[in-house]
Amino acid sequence: MAKDPYRFFRVEARDLLRQMSEAVLAAEQGSVPDLAPRMLRLAHTLKGAASVVRQPAIAAQAHAIEDLLTPLRDSGEAPDRAGIDALLALIDAAGDAISALDAPAASPAPATASHSPAPGASRPSPPLPSSPVSASPDGQAPAEPSTPAAGLPGEEPGDDPIAGLLTVPQLLPEELDGLLGDIARAQGHLVPIERAAALLRELRGTLSGQQELLAGPLARIEDQIERGVRQLARELVALRDDAEQLRLLPASQLFAPLQRSARDAARSQDKQARLTGSGGDVKLEAALLNAVSGALVQMVRNAVAHGIETPAERAAAGKPPQGRIELRIERRGRDVLFCCADDGAGLDLDALRRTAVDKGIPGAARLDDDALIERLLRGGLSTARRVDALAGRGVGMDLVRDTADRLGGRLTLRSRRGEGTTVELCVPLQLAALRAIRVCAGAMSAWVPLDAVECVLQRPVLNGSHVAVDDELLPHLSLADALRPGDPPSPPRSALVLRAGGQRAALGVDSLDGVTSVVLRPPPALLPPSPLIAGLALDAARQPVPVLAPDGLVAAARNARPRAPPPPPRTGTILVIDDSLTTRMLEQSILEAAGYRVHMAASAEDGLEAARRERYALILVDVEMPGMSGFEFVETIRGDASLRDIPAVLVTSRNAPEDLARGKSAGADGYIVKGEFAQNEFLAQVARLVARSAQPAAEGASA
Repeated sequence: MAKDPYRFFRVEARDLLRQMSEAVLAAEQGSVPDLAPRMLRLAHTLKGAASVVRQPAIAAQAHAIEDLLTPLRDSGEAPDRAGIDALLALIDAAGDAISALDAPAASPAPATASHSPAPGASRPSPPLPSSPVSASPDGQAPAEPSTPAAGLPGEEPGDDPIAGLLTVPQLLPEELDGLLGDIARAQGHLVPIERAAALLRELRGTLSGQQELLAGPLARIEDQIERGVRQLARELVALRDDAEQLRLLPASQLFAPLQRSARDAARSQDKQARLTGSGGDVKLEAALLNAVSGALVQMVRNAVAHGIETPAERAAAGKPPQGRIELRIERRGRDVLFCCADDGAGLDLDALRRTAVDKGIPGAARLDDDALIERLLRGGLSTARRVDALAGRGVGMDLVRDTADRLGGRLTLRSRRGEGTTVELCVPLQLAALRAIRVCAGAMSAWVPLDAVECVLQRPVLNGSHVAVDDELLPHLSLADALRPGDPPSPPRSALVLRAGGQRAALGVDSLDGVTSVVLRPPPALLPPSPLIAGLALDAARQPVPVLAPDGLVAAARNARPRAPPPPPRTGTILVIDDSLTTRMLEQSILEAAGYRVHMAASAEDGLEAARRERYALILVDVEMPGMSGFEFVETIRGDASLRDIPAVLVTSRNAPEDLARGKSAGADGYIVKGEFAQNEFLAQVARLVARSAQPAAEGASA
């Protein structure tokens, strides 16, 4: 393979150009007071590096940047619009020259690794560097506004002058492969050491009681070997994962180039737009970032061309003159989501339908809104009022749809007239890095993504198939049930409170085995798909360990059917529903002291779900609660054939005659006023109703 003399120069030069471009774009907001000194340092570094590798043209472009900046540094003034345009033009020209420094032909890039134009086909800007763009610690990209300026003559809808910015270089793949191979061989060397430890253990067993002088030292040697092997295995796994993560890049690499794309597109149409990014800390393969780059450019350009209005139109609609575009990137189980949302005018579906009819699309007049949007995503149909350099030919969304199809993903679009449009591109992952916590149940183990874990409960108390967390009753799923349904799980020693999709649940486990960064791989094709499994990660022995999908776990916990409950105690089980923790605990302590088993719920909705999961001898329910009231709860169970015969008592501070009448009308079997509470009378009423509840069951058994 031919040697590439510019490999490291290209990486450094692209990083320098990226920093300069970010600084200039931020200067348009007036947020870079030291722009000139900072840019001069970057340009000087680029000029020196270009001179070392004998690239006088790039050095001359860096020198020209210095010429523009020196007067600004001396005067302390900020660049005007013309100066910003000139600086960006020089940065683009330097990017052209760097893009022309192709790697040797013997090392062609993978077919999916780049969608940038060939040198000379159009004017690309500097490709993405290998180091992350500046972003806040949570991966939020800085906002980038734009102001109107001249258009972009001669461009086709799919040709963006900064498309080359989204060419992410592969990071020294030969060196990475060699390093990973060395680590694998080192892990293989652990096997004979482990065998030696086993032989020592066997030898010590034969000497026990015969040669005490040797048995003691052998035991210490065995212990030291085993501890050393475990520590070495952990360090090798960490080293291997670190090396594999060098193949991955933070998604924040995409933000600055797309901000530039939004800026230039807005300027070409006398609009103002600001693009912000979130989820930049998600790490993805460089090849995947490259593969979606063209689609993301088109999604941003579409948001400007078809969504964001002119400042005058936005003012008339009561909106600020500057439109907002948000690019959100997030991992969803085995997929990664790229979501582009704008606050523009939204789709005019009536106008789009007329356009479809005018184009002679069969059945266009009869298409409903969803079918019309689906037809738009297939290409050949545009919402633009005229054809220009940015839009109008109907090929933009065709490019995005083609990317989704090529990567095995899916594309969706939602729009509300006057409020904006959201386009989502969801594609499967090949590799991704994430922080995860290892959980165990018996001999089984799995990883749970740390960003879905709200907290860890030690020795949680199960309330039927739920766990009480603060004032909420969360559905519970054991890890054993998730990985091996059918095996009877043991009571959990710990529980992870998970949040996904706006809902929460608890995952019960036997033990926790630390937090680390793991490389997520897709499961093999032969493995049946499971909503609970996001992918696999390798352990120290290079054996696959499942990485669980938080959204699947939460859904499974909320939808799980409880195991057949053991025979209830003679006194039965009572469900207490009250949004007051104090009241729940008071009633629980009184009832448990009297020999009853008690389950609790913090809302009528949770109580209704619990009642449908497990048979109760009596339900005590508060009247005034957020959401469903106690009256409505009683009315609901009286209308349910499977629940209507369960006795229900209202416990409330309301004692007005009309409240008592409403409770009786709802079907309540009793009405207890908290201010008139008498423990003996309360327990007598409970005993009477629990006994009545047990009679139908006894009669059914005798029959």
